[in-house]
Amino acid sequence: MTWRRRPDDDFAAEVQAHLALEIDRLVADGVSPDEAGAAARRAFGNATRAREDFHERSRWVWLEQLAQDLRYASRGLRASPAFLATTVVTLAVGLSLLTVAFTVFNAYVLRPFAVADATRLYRLAWRAPNAVGTGFSWKDYDELNGRTELFDAAIGQDMRFVTSESRTLLVSAVSPNYFTTLRPRMRLGRFLTPADEGQRVAVLGQQAWSRLYASDPAVLGRTLDLDGRAATIVGVVDESFGGLDEFPRDAWVPVDRAEGRPTEVVARLRRDVSPAQASIRLADFMARQAPPGTAERDVRAVLVPSGTANPVSVELLAVLSPVFAAFALVLAAACFNVSNVMLARALARQREIAVRLSLGASRARIVRQLLTEGLLIASLAGGLALVLAAWVVRAAVVVMFSTLPPLMASLLRVAPMRFDWRVFTFAFALGAAATLVFGLVPALQASRQPLTDALRAQRTGRASGSRLRNALVVAQVAVSIVLVVLAAVLSRNFAAMVKLNLGYSTGNVYSLNIRGVEHEMVRPVAAALAAHPRIASVAITNGNPMFVTRTAAMAPQGRGAAVNTIYSFVSPEFFPMLRMPITRGRAFRPDEATTSARVAIVSEATARAFWPGADPIGQVIVFTRPQGPVRDDDDLDGYSQVTVVGTVPDVVSGIMFEGPDRAHIYLPATAADRHAIAMLITPRAASDFRPDMLRETFRRLGQDPDRFEIMSLEEMRQLQIYPMRAASWVGALLGGIALVLSVTGLYGVLSYTLAQRTREIGIRMALGATASAVVALVMRQSVRMAAIGAAIGLTLSFAALKTLASVVELRQVRLLDPVSFAAAILVVAAATSLAAYYPSRRAARIDPAETLRAEA
Repeated sequence: MTWRRRPDDDFAAEVQAHLALEIDRLVADGVSPDEAGAAARRAFGNATRAREDFHERSRWVWLEQLAQDLRYASRGLRASPAFLATTVVTLAVGLSLLTVAFTVFNAYVLRPFAVADATRLYRLAWRAPNAVGTGFSWKDYDELNGRTELFDAAIGQDMRFVTSESRTLLVSAVSPNYFTTLRPRMRLGRFLTPADEGQRVAVLGQQAWSRLYASDPAVLGRTLDLDGRAATIVGVVDESFGGLDEFPRDAWVPVDRAEGRPTEVVARLRRDVSPAQASIRLADFMARQAPPGTAERDVRAVLVPSGTANPVSVELLAVLSPVFAAFALVLAAACFNVSNVMLARALARQREIAVRLSLGASRARIVRQLLTEGLLIASLAGGLALVLAAWVVRAAVVVMFSTLPPLMASLLRVAPMRFDWRVFTFAFALGAAATLVFGLVPALQASRQPLTDALRAQRTGRASGSRLRNALVVAQVAVSIVLVVLAAVLSRNFAAMVKLNLGYSTGNVYSLNIRGVEHEMVRPVAAALAAHPRIASVAITNGNPMFVTRTAAMAPQGRGAAVNTIYSFVSPEFFPMLRMPITRGRAFRPDEATTSARVAIVSEATARAFWPGADPIGQVIVFTRPQGPVRDDDDLDGYSQVTVVGTVPDVVSGIMFEGPDRAHIYLPATAADRHAIAMLITPRAASDFRPDMLRETFRRLGQDPDRFEIMSLEEMRQLQIYPMRAASWVGALLGGIALVLSVTGLYGVLSYTLAQRTREIGIRMALGATASAVVALVMRQSVRMAAIGAAIGLTLSFAALKTLASVVELRQVRLLDPVSFAAAILVVAAATSLAAYYPSRRAARIDPAETLRAEA
C-alpha cells in the first residue's frame, strides 16, 4: 500500500522538522526537555492557526475581489449603454436560436414521460426477417398482462382519429389499468379506472381542454361527441402528459373489445428482470404472432424503451447533428462579433489597464476583471435569450400550423415545449462556454500591452491585435458563407420541388386508403361511393400515388436483365381522373379490367429502358425474380407475362424527393379484384366536399370509419414539400442573421482601424493622395478579409455538402449546386461592399489640416 501525503501532511511535517531543531537548540541552551516540548507544541499550534487564518482570509479575499469585479464591471457597462446593448442583443440572438433547437430536442428526446417509473416502460414487438409487428389482439394483451414473472403491469392502447362536431381529434382507446399503471398528474376530475370498462366516458388532454372548451373548469360532466356517440368527460390530464409517444392525445376512452381492433402493448418490467431476459422468455409467445410459414427460430421479441418519445441513439444524434451544427454556427458568428467589439473596447482601455498594472495588479487579475465583464454580459444575454427562445418557440408553432395543409394541421399535435431544468442548464452552460469563446482572447490580448506605450497614450495597438481583429472578421465571413450556401441550396431545392411535374393532376382528387388488406370491403364501398350524390367518379387501385408503392422484378421478353419495377393495379377510370394522357396506344377496356386480362400500360421511362428506340406497343414483359419465377403466394400470382397496349408519361408515385419512377407498369383491375385495396375519388364540387361527409356512408355499410384514410392528393403533395419549405425558411433565417453579424463585424473593424489610422490618412492626403485612393485603401482591406473568409467558407461548405451528398440518395435533392455557391459569393460580396461603403466615405472626407493640427 502506497501512502500519498497530502499538502496538510507536508505542512505539518515541515513544521515539526523545524520544531525538532528548535527543541534541540533549547535543550542545548539548558532548557529542560519538558519545557522545550511545551514550547514546541505552542509554536506548532500557533503555526497551524496562522495557516488556517491565512486560508480563511484568502477565501474571503477571493470573494471580495469577485464582488469588486462585478461592481466595477456593472459600473463600466452602465457607462457604455451602446456597447452593452450591442453585445447583449448580439449574443442573445445566437444563444436563443441554439436554445430553441435544444428545447425541441428536449421535448421529443430527452424529457421522460410524466408517469411513474418511466425508465422501466418498454413497448413490446416482434421481428422476423421480412416483417415487424407491434399490434396484438386483446386476448394476447390479457396473456401478457398476466406474465407477472416478467412485468409489474402491461397496458394496451389503440390510437385513432375521430370526428367531433366537424373537428378531428386524436383519441386513444386504452386498457382498464392504463391510468392506474401510469399514474399521470390530473388537472381536473379523475382518470379512467377498471370500473369504467364498457362505459361511455372520456378523459381530456389539457391541450384539447383549452382548444375545445377554453379551459372551462366546469367541463366535468359535459358530453364529448366522438364519431356521433356521446361520452361523458370525467377528468382532464395535466399538460405534462400527452401519451406514450410524440403525438399528444386529445382524449382517452375505455377500449371496446367488441370492435376487434389490434392494440399496442407497453409493459413495465420488474426490477429484477432485464430487457434481454424478458426477450428470451417471450420468444415462444412472439413466434405465434409471426405470419404463417415463418420459422420459430427466425422470430425474436423486441423491447423498445418507451420512457421517452425517441430514445437517444447514435443514429438519432447523427441525423440531428447537422441541425445543431447550423444553429451553433450562428452562435459562433455572434461570439466572434462580440469578441471583436470587446477587443476594441479593451484596447481602448489600455491606459486604464496600464495604470492598474503599474500599481501592482497582476496580469491574471486584469484578465479576471475582463472575464468578469464578459460573464456579466453573458448572464444578461442568457436571460434575454430565454425570453427570445420562448417567444420564437410559440411563434414557430403558430407559423407551422398556419402554413401546413389544412387537413394535416387538424391532425398534427405537438408536444409541450416547456423550459424545464434541462433547458435552463443548457442555456447556462452555453452562456459560460460563450464567455470563454468571446471573452478570454480579448482579455489576454489587452493585458499584453507594454506599459510604456499605454502610459504614453499610444493606443495604436500591436500588429497581433490587428491580426486578431481581422481573424475574427474572417471567421465571421466564413460562417456566413457556409450558412448562406446552405440557405441557397435549400431554397433552390424547394423551388425545384414546387415546380416538379408529377405526371398527373392532383387537383380535386382524394385518396382513400383502407387499413389492412381486406379487399372484400372495397367492392361495396366503391358501389356506395359511386352512388353518393357528392361523388363524381371512383377509381380503384392497389396503392394510390404518393403513397407506398409495390415493386417486382421484370424484364422484356427475350432480352435484357430483370429490372426492379413499380407495378399498380388500376381501373379504367384511373387515367382520366388523374388527367394522365395515353401518349401511345390505348387505355384499358372495361372487359379487360373485369377479366384481369394480361395486358399492361407502361411509363415512357419503362419503354425507353426495355425497348430503346423501338415501339413498345405489342411488346411482352416477363415477371421474374433473381432466384426464379414468381411464387404461388406472391401478390402477382398468375402473372407470368403481360402485353403492352399503351404508354403514359413518367410519374412520381412515392416520395417526391426521389423524383419520377425509373420504371412503372399498370395492370387492369376492378373493385372485385383481390388486388383492390384503395380508391381515388373525385367530388362533384370541391368547395362543398369534406372527407368527414363520408363517415356516415361507411357506417351504413357496417364498417368502422377509422379504417378509411381520406386525404387530398394536393394536400399530400404540399405535405411532402413542406419539410423542404420549412428547411428553406430556417436556412434563410440562419444565413441572414450570420450575414448581418459578419457585415456589422466588418464595419466595426474598418471603423476602428480608420479611427486608429486617422493621422496616417491625413498625412497621405496632405502629400497628394486623392479621395479615391483612400477609398481604394479601405476597400482593399475589406476585400482581403472577405476573400479569405469566403475561401475558407466555400471550402468548408463544399466538404460538408459533398459528405452529405454521399449519404443522401434522393434524385431531386441537389446539394452540390454551383448556382447556390455563386449566389452565396455574390450576396457576401454585396454585403462586404455595403459594410465598407460608409467607413470609406468617412475616410475620404478627412481634412488633412485639421488632423495634423489636432495631432500637434
